[in-house]
Amino acid sequence: MRRRTFLQTTAAAGTAALLLPGPTRGRTSTTEEQGVDSTWLEDAVNSAIDQGAEYAEILFREDATETLQLRKDRMYQASDGFHSGMTMRVFRNGAWGSASVSEWNPGNPSALAASALRSSRIIGGIRRQELDLSNRVSDGKHEWSTPINRDPFAVSFEEKHDFLLSLTEKATKIQQIPFAVANLFLVRRRSEFINSLGAGVHQTFHYTYPNFAVTAFHQKKRRMDSRSSEREAQAAGWEVTGESFDSALETAMQEVLQLQTAEAVTEQRYDLVVHPTLLWDLLFTTLLPHLDPSRLLGLDGARPGDRWLKPEDLGHKRIGSPLLNLRTNSSLARGLASCGWDDSGRAATDVQLLRDGIPQMIPASDTLPIPGTISTIPFSRSAQWNAPADAAMPNIVMDSGEQSLAGLVSSVDTGLLVKGRGTVVLNPAKTLFRVRPQMAWMIRGGKIAEVVRGVEIETSVEQFWNALDVLGGSNEAVTSGDLFPSRALPIWSVPFSISAPPALFRDIPIYSAKESS
Repeated sequence: MRRRTFLQTTAAAGTAALLLPGPTRGRTSTTEEQGVDSTWLEDAVNSAIDQGAEYAEILFREDATETLQLRKDRMYQASDGFHSGMTMRVFRNGAWGSASVSEWNPGNPSALAASALRSSRIIGGIRRQELDLSNRVSDGKHEWSTPINRDPFAVSFEEKHDFLLSLTEKATKIQQIPFAVANLFLVRRRSEFINSLGAGVHQTFHYTYPNFAVTAFHQKKRRMDSRSSEREAQAAGWEVTGESFDSALETAMQEVLQLQTAEAVTEQRYDLVVHPTLLWDLLFTTLLPHLDPSRLLGLDGARPGDRWLKPEDLGHKRIGSPLLNLRTNSSLARGLASCGWDDSGRAATDVQLLRDGIPQMIPASDTLPIPGTISTIPFSRSAQWNAPADAAMPNIVMDSGEQSLAGLVSSVDTGLLVKGRGTVVLNPAKTLFRVRPQMAWMIRGGKIAEVVRGVEIETSVEQFWNALDVLGGSNEAVTSGDLFPSRALPIWSVPFSISAPPALFRDIPIYSAKESS
């Protein structure tokens, strides 16, 4: 690993430091000290077969990251990172094995193959399984890349700095907004996959995540409120920074100032129109964890009684409204899990995950002990270069309806419109949750009325998703994903995206959050 932390001081000092060039190593370095090429990878696979493997594959990964943060007009953080290496997986005598080696000190390819085969012998003494090579890519060279208009890693530091500064400067010109922060997270991943079926796959992924937050302070009421941008990480290039950020910032500033003088919500049950900027996160944090194979199979270390769903519930137990239909889609535009092939060489998936509120299947990998009665989505991704590909959640698309957001509001006599991702708190079993949306408006007589503050949704996961009554249209759906999902849910280490429309939920209990000066 190579990593430089350039700066944690002023913007002036940061400019000088950040003009240093970032890591630009080519993919085909073949010096004795460092680097591998495609021939090295092919030799490792061939060596594994020569040493007795029934099947072998190797995944090379090169990850570059960049992080910038401005607090007001000062550069608070600027860093980049670079990681590269490869993991080999082999199958022999009913067991999978794996081994990893850094690109900087790869050694002999036959040594990596031997290490992976030793791993398979150890695993074989514990459990055995069948080899399933269905749907794996074979024969020939293949390529896939995230569609981008402009490579964010080719953008100068000055342009990145000026973009972030344009956000913080505009916000802090407002007297009631004393603080603003703007962030930029960039990830570029290049991978090369080779297997013993004669296939080679080269893929390049780009993730771009610019965001901001503004904080307002009301001197008289002694209130401090924050509002952050609603756009989450995208599988895209630098072009996302030019898409409505000025108008999004203007909206955020207006909303946080309205929140400063708003009255607390009255505690009661309301019909809720949930904006997709909140709905995707509720899917991510309250429902999908129960379909994670580690949790469903009791392999996540949680107490046995904490599992809401069990393997035998798939295809039978209704966990939400009949309107709740979810599909996987590894080709979703700007989806963080979009790819041509997963990290085990399987083509992108598009299958039903939930049908009419009933879970149908779960993601799976080659090494998970899946009972034969469970339908699975074979989709594996590697969390980092030295981790073998494991089960991962593909992108998720929630079915839409035909109503516009305005149409959903018009169908509510007394209710709330809630918007913006908030912190979700769950009980250990993840069956009860509490969330405070960033913004909420009263709905009176089918029209949006005043802003209210302190809104907290607190209910059971099952009750909430069964209360889904009307779906908004696909033209108002939002695609969002967490670039760092393990911060919220440790059982997920690889990012994915969710596309969700606005939706109407009936009769949801709402509480007023207590405030302190």
